[in-house]
Amino acid sequence: MAYFGTHAFASSTLNVYRGISAPGYPQLWAALFASDPTATGVAGAEVAYDGYERQPFVPTPPAMRAGNLSIQNADAITWPMSNQAASPATHIGILDSRMAGVMLLRGALAVPLQINPLSQPGVTPGDIVYWGRGDFSMEMRRAYLNRFLNVAIPGFEPRLAMYNDNPETGGVELTGLNYERGLITFTAPFVSENGIMTIENSSPMLSPTPLGEWGLFAYNAIMRGQTSEIAHFTRRMKNQDPDPIFIHRNYVASTAQGALTVRLN
Repeated sequence: MAYFGTHAFASSTLNVYRGISAPGYPQLWAALFASDPTATGVAGAEVAYDGYERQPFVPTPPAMRAGNLSIQNADAITWPMSNQAASPATHIGILDSRMAGVMLLRGALAVPLQINPLSQPGVTPGDIVYWGRGDFSMEMRRAYLNRFLNVAIPGFEPRLAMYNDNPETGGVELTGLNYERGLITFTAPFVSENGIMTIENSSPMLSPTPLGEWGLFAYNAIMRGQTSEIAHFTRRMKNQDPDPIFIHRNYVASTAQGALTVRLN
């Protein structure tokens, strides 16, 4: 079952691009819901019956599965049996507290779990899967998945770098006279029209004026500061299909306000 991050999880993760560190989670709990908690993480109805309580959720370390990084439940999870029939569980939420707390992940069950004296609700190892998604680099996907293993992500100063190809597959950062990465100022996280938590550049950006040839420009990458070699986000330029731009002397590359968007769900 594929799971999705809530607005709370996505917002705190995206804030690292604004210099705000994202904490890890020392303990996680799996809860049953009789209706969809939604991306807000505060909707839906948690099941309620005599003896019910949330159960510990222990994730595996991030690992490659089907060509992408993901975490999943390492062990089977079972909830107490009910001594009477109740509404079936249709969703599972992962929260940071045994009581109340903040929902971080949620997903729909392929088959609802029956709540009655004859059935013990539960899931097997690997049933709850959360994938790294979007244009995040593998490094950043591993970082935000590791939050579920109590590893924080330090906030950083985001810098926009220019590459001749995808940095994840051997692309090389441009160089040349007067080249440097541009400082990015991001908006606070907001919910976009398609319901996904988003940040975007809050003002237009211009590259320094090249004093010589910089080479072919095909990919933007968000880097940690001016000198780090680790990309945290990569995206092919929208206007580079099919050919990249050759950055020659005096050609100033521009990024319109709101054109650089980073989304997470």
